[in-house]
Amino acid sequence: MKKYKCIVEYDGQNYAGFQIQANADTIQEQLEKALSSLFGKQTKVTASGRTDSGVSAKGQVIHFESDTNIQACKIPLALKTLLPNDISVVNCELTDDDFHARFSAKAKTYTYKLMITKVNRPLYKKYYQYPYDINIKLLEQALSKLKGKHNFKAFMASGSDIVNFDREIYDISLSKLEKNCYQITITANGFLYNMVRIIIGLCLDIARGKIDISNIDKMFDSGDRHYGGHTAPPEPLTLEKVYY
Repeated sequence: MKKYKCIVEYDGQNYAGFQIQANADTIQEQLEKALSSLFGKQTKVTASGRTDSGVSAKGQVIHFESDTNIQACKIPLALKTLLPNDISVVNCELTDDDFHARFSAKAKTYTYKLMITKVNRPLYKKYYQYPYDINIKLLEQALSKLKGKHNFKAFMASGSDIVNFDREIYDISLSKLEKNCYQITITANGFLYNMVRIIIGLCLDIARGKIDISNIDKMFDSGDRHYGGHTAPPEPLTLEKVYY
């Protein structure tokens, strides 16, 4: 059996996340169905991590094993007609036997798109259309306080069995895309369940003056989610790259 590493791109808005679930359509289910059809035998995939319902990816990484004779470079084209239009394997290559899409990962980068608008903007549906005026400098200050190694227990939604909450954010930045449109980019050695969306919601609540910036330190010190803000929606979130 040979091991393959693939980069997968998908629009997650029509799926209940990456991981297979009962009675719900997921990215993993579609990938395994397509690969199993292509190779003529059941094929399981392992991803770098589970993206939540509605979250997209430009650089999700998976691995799988197969004894196929199809060249690795031809597998993406072979899968084109077997996958829905909103999921694509954009690259495939043979990898070492000890490679693991999840456990070999060193860091990940996510981006989150934001638009400050009080009216609906249909062509910006993949942006978080935030209807409140915000202080951009305060938003940048709040984001910068999150950089470094911290206990992010208060930045995790319930429903996870993780017991180690220490994570290190290597870089976090805000960039302007066009008028009233911004992108927040976060690179860290790992992320907890809903961590990015909780960070975005908190920092926006701080930037609009609803929550004091000192609450960030209170969340680190206490691990108490109640000091935080709202959880931002998933659709503007994209997994950009996984580093190995």
